[in-house]
Amino acid sequence: MPMNSIINFTFIHQLICMLLLFLSAAGSLCADGSTHKIPGIDRQASYRVPANLTSLSTQQLENMRASHHRDLARLKNAPNARQQAEDNMLKELLAHDVVRLSIADVIPELIEDYNIEGKFKDTLLGYRSTFTDELMAGHAVVRTLKDYQSYDFRFAAVYMSMLFSFQDHPKFYQRLKADMADAATAIGGYRKSLDDSYQGVEKARAEIDKLGSREDIEKVIAALSAELAKRGYP
Repeated sequence: MPMNSIINFTFIHQLICMLLLFLSAAGSLCADGSTHKIPGIDRQASYRVPANLTSLSTQQLENMRASHHRDLARLKNAPNARQQAEDNMLKELLAHDVVRLSIADVIPELIEDYNIEGKFKDTLLGYRSTFTDELMAGHAVVRTLKDYQSYDFRFAAVYMSMLFSFQDHPKFYQRLKADMADAATAIGGYRKSLDDSYQGVEKARAEIDKLGSREDIEKVIAALSAELAKRGYP
C-alpha cells in the first residue's frame, strides 16, 4: 500500500480521547493517556535534521551520517519491508481491537455492580448486543488498513454513544468517572487492559516510522554532509 493511500484515523481517535478525558478526571482511556495518531496510517517522520546541527561534533556528524546511510541502504534493499510493516501493524491493531471489544463483557458487570435497572439497563444491553453481534462480525472481515478505517469509525461511534448515555444518569456517571481510575473495577481494569495491549501497536509504530520515506533520510544526509563540508570534511 503506497504511503499516500494510508488512511488517517486521527480525527476519530481525537474524538474518542476528548470524550474519555471528559469522563475521567484521571485522564483519557487512550492507550498512553493522550491523543494518538494511528501508527502505520498517519506517518510520523523518524528522520529529521537535528535542531542542534551546528553544535554537534564532527565525529557525531560523521557517525550520524553513516547510520543514516545504512538505513537508506536497508530501505533500498528491502522493497517489501513497508508492506510487511503495514501487515504487522494491521495484525497489532486487530489484536488490540480484541481487547477493545471486551467492553461487551464489562457492560454486564457495570449493570450488576451499579444496580442499573429499567430502561437504562435495556439501553446498555442494547449496546452490548451491538458490540457482540455487529462489531465482532465487522472485526472478523477486516483484511486491510482501509477496511479498518470504516470498522474503527463504527466502533468509535457506538462506544462514544454508550459513554454519553451515562451522562443522563448522574449517579452512575459519577461512579463511572471514579472507577475509571481504579484498575480493580470492571471499567478501570478495562482501561488498563487497553493501555497494556496498545504496547504492541506502539512497537509496530516504531518500525513503520523507521521505514518512513527515503526522502526524509536523504534530506538529513544532505544537511549532515553540508555541515561537514563547511568544516572541511568530504
